[in-house]
Amino acid sequence: MALTAFGEVPAGTALTRTGARAGDDIYVSGSIGDGALGLKVLRGEIVGLTDADRKALADRYHVPRPRLALGQALAARGLATAALDVSDGLVADLGHVAAGSGLAAEIEAQAIPLSAAARAALAADPGLREAVLGGGDDYELLFMAPPGAAGAVAALAEDVALPVTRIGAMAAGTGVRVLDETGAPIPLAKAGWSHF
Repeated sequence: MALTAFGEVPAGTALTRTGARAGDDIYVSGSIGDGALGLKVLRGEIVGLTDADRKALADRYHVPRPRLALGQALAARGLATAALDVSDGLVADLGHVAAGSGLAAEIEAQAIPLSAAARAALAADPGLREAVLGGGDDYELLFMAPPGAAGAVAALAEDVALPVTRIGAMAAGTGVRVLDETGAPIPLAKAGWSHF
């Protein structure tokens, strides 16, 4: 099966992965990790969760919720310098923006927004953190905005009734670094899905 989609946007308003600038804040909508954890629940790889938490995670995997209203509002207001959805995994998709923009990205693991069900899964098995960071299938919106735009981003999030969280910043250099609560880099065996 193959699918091809066509569309158009007014000139100069498309949100791409190549426009981030050093110093831009990195934001993500909603919560991260539910899709990957939901797949693990369905495969029987996570134990110790309540029925409600298992159902919540499986639902996020089965029923993606792309953040179209947020993306359209960001484009209309000219707030985002770069954006894409989290489909390959937070770290992998952030790597696409960093590479496309010729920059590095640095995010704080403790700032990444988690659902209550994901928090319960991590409490039961802290080793699931890598699945949260690199698992994909969340379809939340990952975007960059200038540091002076924090108030406007918060107002936009309220307008579209969707939580948006600052998780880090873009910087000179290359690659993606995920930092723990002490500021030390977290080594990742797999950053996310690779299409090649």
